[in-house]
Amino acid sequence: MEAAIAVADAYGVHCEKPIVLSEAWHLLVHLWPAPVVARVTSGAPGVDPGDVERELTVASHAARAGAPVVRPSDLLPPGPHDHDGHTIVFWQYIARAGKLDAAAAGRGLRTIHDSLADYDGELPRAGRADEVRAMLEPFAPSDDVDLLCELASRELPEGQALHGDAHLFNCIQTASGSIWHDLETACRGPREYDLAALVLDDRSGDSDPEARSALVAYGSYDEELLERALPVYAAWIAASFMAAIPRRADAAPALERQLLFLRRFRR
Repeated sequence: MEAAIAVADAYGVHCEKPIVLSEAWHLLVHLWPAPVVARVTSGAPGVDPGDVERELTVASHAARAGAPVVRPSDLLPPGPHDHDGHTIVFWQYIARAGKLDAAAAGRGLRTIHDSLADYDGELPRAGRADEVRAMLEPFAPSDDVDLLCELASRELPEGQALHGDAHLFNCIQTASGSIWHDLETACRGPREYDLAALVLDDRSGDSDPEARSALVAYGSYDEELLERALPVYAAWIAASFMAAIPRRADAAPALERQLLFLRRFRR
């Protein structure tokens, strides 16, 4: 937080009251009263500061095409900035306004995909198999560890630039419509990989009518490819939960639910 405030202050953006919006893999803080949000690398094990820079470039590309994504701040250089060992990016603050319109979110996700179809920057492959192996390296060998590594490595078509973690928690309702955020795990793959993120909870046992509504509103897609992408995406999610448990014990039930689902895909 101190790093974010210091960098913003150097550019004339002064914070009277920092408001933490979230603190997990990164710190997200509103530099109130300025309409600026800072995303700061947390320094947690396994966090790649490069993800922050990729988020900025991918979101900027989508925003220039008019896609419904959170935009980089225009009150100071958005970054990335390096300060005291942290990587910091500044974003426009947007306020929530009412209940999420899931159908609008689904249409917006297609718009984002269309806007990123010509993005040619380097991105990890969908599934992020190298990252999964790195997150699981500290753990003793087990059937579940082997399964997650195998699922994350399953081949999907190369496709295009994607959001990378496109579940509805990463979309907020604003006065101007449904806006997607948190593109730090942008990757390259088929559009159905993002759709797998959208409906994972619904397909793995927790009924999610809003996700189904968003999927219908998204429009045409390849259902068979979506089914192939589900375990690939879910393996990355499960590995993230497993790596997070030493810091967040509340991740354990979510991990077990994901493992129960993924064991169905063991070959």
